[in-house]
Amino acid sequence: MRTNTCGELNINHVGQEVTITGWVQTRRNLGKIVFLDVRDRAGLVQVVCVPNDLGADYDLVKDVHSEYVVEIKGLVNKRGAKNVNSDLATGEIEVLAKGFKVLAKAEPLPLDLEDEKIGLDVHLDNLPLTLRTEKWRAVFKVQSEIVEAFRAFLRAENFTEFQCPKIVGDSTEGGSNVFEIKYFDAKAYLAQSPQFYKQIMAGVFERVFTVGNVYRAEEHATTRHINEYTSLDLEFGMIKDHTDVMELETKFLRYLLDHLDKTVARELKLLNYVRPELPDKIPVFKLREAQELIKKETKTDHTAEPDLEPSEEKWICEYVKKKFKSDFVFVTHYPTVKRPMYTYPDEADPEFTKSFDLLFRGVEVTTGGQRINDYEQLVANIKKWGLKPEKFEFYLEAFKYGMPPEGGLAIGLERMTAKLLDIDNIKYATLFPRDLNRIDLQISLPEYKQKKD
Repeated sequence: MRTNTCGELNINHVGQEVTITGWVQTRRNLGKIVFLDVRDRAGLVQVVCVPNDLGADYDLVKDVHSEYVVEIKGLVNKRGAKNVNSDLATGEIEVLAKGFKVLAKAEPLPLDLEDEKIGLDVHLDNLPLTLRTEKWRAVFKVQSEIVEAFRAFLRAENFTEFQCPKIVGDSTEGGSNVFEIKYFDAKAYLAQSPQFYKQIMAGVFERVFTVGNVYRAEEHATTRHINEYTSLDLEFGMIKDHTDVMELETKFLRYLLDHLDKTVARELKLLNYVRPELPDKIPVFKLREAQELIKKETKTDHTAEPDLEPSEEKWICEYVKKKFKSDFVFVTHYPTVKRPMYTYPDEADPEFTKSFDLLFRGVEVTTGGQRINDYEQLVANIKKWGLKPEKFEFYLEAFKYGMPPEGGLAIGLERMTAKLLDIDNIKYATLFPRDLNRIDLQISLPEYKQKKD
């Protein structure tokens, strides 16, 4: 069918005959001359439809409107100087249609896709259409490259990717926020995390990563929570402590920002992207240090709390941005009671863990740390957490037979996307969000009560 994609056409194609296929984005009439903006995976080009040049095919153009799929044979012409569109990659040229075919008709659109005032629910209810707009295509093109950068970086660091199951026999975190499913005659759950499997695999390949969906049955209705999200997970052995994991993430973030500049520069420009400030060393605060600072500066005393409030995460990020010129900050040493049973305690202060969160522009985007690798210590911790070691027998077996000092992290893909692109609601950075009130279309769950941060 096509000989060229729309977005690749440029001044070097002038005088050439081409065949393009794509969706009609907009139509403009100037007397009997019809101008079509046609898009495909590579971009957009203007097509000029003139009766004399199209002949009988011109009749096909009369009914064409937005989202029709068309095939056009034509001649690439240079635009006149006054008609050059500098905002368009193909803005110096246009295609004079010589042949026209409708590949698929489209009903009239139910809404104006370019309307910036479309509300969240309308946007989500119409995702099969709203995702076709230039802005949202750009968002998810960037998101695709975040995943690509994660894979490429880790492969270069000698990590091996593995595929992780999503049906598990018990809660990874030992908590109750799990989706229970019927598994034949047994009871199973949707995985909250690939944690157990990536630790097992660290005993196989030493350095591993996995990309996949995870599920949290949390009754949130906020701008930062969804119930199914994509987690970018890594785990590796032979570490000194949690700081090795933090150093690796810092290196990855630098790689990621450079990768995006190279691969999606056009999309970033369209989205008014501001590259985050990333110093050679990301500032680090222990949790209690951060809370003491917040108390000193704001008079708010949460120094006995096991975590930062969302407003405090925002405050510490703003403080670090101003003082250290960094959009990122690590907060470490969360209380042992706040972290899962596999988290390594700090030998110098066992009430706190060798764990961390990475905060980025006011939101936690990463959780990580060192894990307990000693079998007896891990069993003791499982009991201490009020859990039964026999429920974790499959997981624990890896630790009986030589598990090195190891640690890892998990990055929330949708949160990372949202903060990179200054998107104010995670649902806009999620292709098909699942939350308290929505599985594709809105659902009614009267038994739930919404909880807000």
